[in-house]
Amino acid sequence: LAALGASGSTVVTLWVLTSNDRAQRFYSRHGWQLDGATKTVELDGVTLSEVRYKRALDPLPTPSAL
Repeated sequence: LAALGASGSTVVTLWVLTSNDRAQRFYSRHGWQLDGATKTVELDGVTLSEVRYKRALDPLPTPSAL
């Protein structure tokens, strides 16, 4: 996440399988929030449902703040 922030990104997103409660709890505990987006993908004939999480990145300090 630090590298993404250093590159100028301000928000990041990731997708988690709807059925993966453990991953959803992990990301929620670490500041990620559901943003309401869902999608269904098919992989090798299996349909998978996913939800999207997002997280705002900490702003980089300005040179004058250093």
